[in-house]
Amino acid sequence: MNRRRNIIAIVALLIVAAVACAEAPKEDQDSAKAEMEKAQQAHADTWAPNEYQAAEQAMSAAEAEVQAQNGKWIKNYDKAKELLAKSREEAAKAAAAAAANKEQARKDAESGIAAADTALQTAEGNLKVAPVTKDSKADLALFKSDLETLKGTLEQARQAFASEDYKKAIESANSVKEKAASIADQLEAARKKRSGARPRA
Repeated sequence: MNRRRNIIAIVALLIVAAVACAEAPKEDQDSAKAEMEKAQQAHADTWAPNEYQAAEQAMSAAEAEVQAQNGKWIKNYDKAKELLAKSREEAAKAAAAAAANKEQARKDAESGIAAADTALQTAEGNLKVAPVTKDSKADLALFKSDLETLKGTLEQARQAFASEDYKKAIESANSVKEKAASIADQLEAARKKRSGARPRA
């Protein structure tokens, strides 16, 4: 009977010792960190900020759990492994979302620049045929100056596009489009009024 108790006690001690000597899940940690690096390289903080924040929070929780277990005599890294798996998943989502969002922004910037260029050309065309009178001369000169400024802004949009700063490219292109369209409409209305036609509503 005593022998049986001794065997049970020894087995229990061995189990406790094995648990106490459990090692941190280094491979899981390295894998999670690798996915986070991929998300960072994809600039997920810029193109998928919500997903990237979720990945960072998951990684922080996993690391905190690993540290907590490291400080214990009897260690159990099961929860840490689950959290590390979640952080890998969130980081992968962030990287994928960043790639998709960046590509969409590239397309939006490209079409925005094209639309701004068209609006600018329309405004310049309307300026060329605008009636020049004593009263309109100063206004036409101002419109011409504004269009030159818009050309510069459009060039900035193209430069931003080339450097993959698609957000800035979209913002600049949209600004050019709106202002150029407004100038074109004013010039067209003035031309129709001058020619006796009813201005477009």
